Amino acid sequence: MRRARTGLALGEDKSAALLEALERHRDHHFRRVKTRRIAGEKAALGFINEVGFCTAFSAGLGVPCLREAIAGRREPPLPEHIQHDYAIGMTWQIKDTLAERRAAYYGKAIGGRPSFIAPGILAAFLRLRVEPGGYLALYRRGMLSHGAKLIMDVLLRRGASETKALKLSTGHGEPSRRAAFDRAMKELQEKFLALKVEERYDPFTYVWDTMEHRWADALGEAKEISRTEAALRIVRRYFETAAFGNERALARILGIEAALVESAARKLEREGFLVRGVRLGSAAGTAAVLASYLS
Repeated sequence: MRRARTGLALGEDKSAALLEALERHRDHHFRRVKTRRIAGEKAALGFINEVGFCTAFSAGLGVPCLREAIAGRREPPLPEHIQHDYAIGMTWQIKDTLAERRAAYYGKAIGGRPSFIAPGILAAFLRLRVEPGGYLALYRRGMLSHGAKLIMDVLLRRGASETKALKLSTGHGEPSRRAAFDRAMKELQEKFLALKVEERYDPFTYVWDTMEHRWADALGEAKEISRTEAALRIVRRYFETAAFGNERALARILGIEAALVESAARKLEREGFLVRGVRLGSAAGTAAVLASYLS
């Protein structure tokens, strides 16, 4: 193999064989095979703890997906009538129970999609995704919308609250304000300020709380680690599970600064864990790949 100016150049046949081997690695670790598919809540929690983080429903993003692991195949399509889909139904039930008993973090954290993060790696995400100074400092710096700020005001004053109460207390009660409220809640989840902690069904509603109240221990742990170490933990776990990936794309989907992802990948390359700058097939750009697949 030779190092080209544009990355590690492989012949067409070798590149295709390597890519298929890497996808088989993902099949195994993402549970995209029938013999390893998830069959219940206990297995789902084990899967989340094993991979560290995953989307709930969205397959095809380059990270593990619980629905995909329950289906036991690569990128199962969304059916026309999702209420009759076994994998979607199980994922829906699991997200409720795991979030309610704090067995895993659940929120719109990975690629802006509903996702799970294992408690063992949550502090690393919080170290990189929670801005210092709290929500009021973010608001003063223009980094938090007014609607999101009003919701945080209410949650801190009243504690865990149902959706309807939050809407009425923050001026989002009218149907025309629903989209604005949804945007604000998505913003708060992506910034790890608030999260959904329960779904009630009679009548159906969500219950929301602050991260500070729900995951105070993880926030405390986050303060004890450096940003460099936090990025290294996340990037190492990703490649252990996914085997390959483009660093800039990984930074975008995980909401981590590209420079931190690159720095972590460089360290892993020095350790002999990764090979960076590999061209895989016709994909644009280059990927970092587990070194064991290029030895």
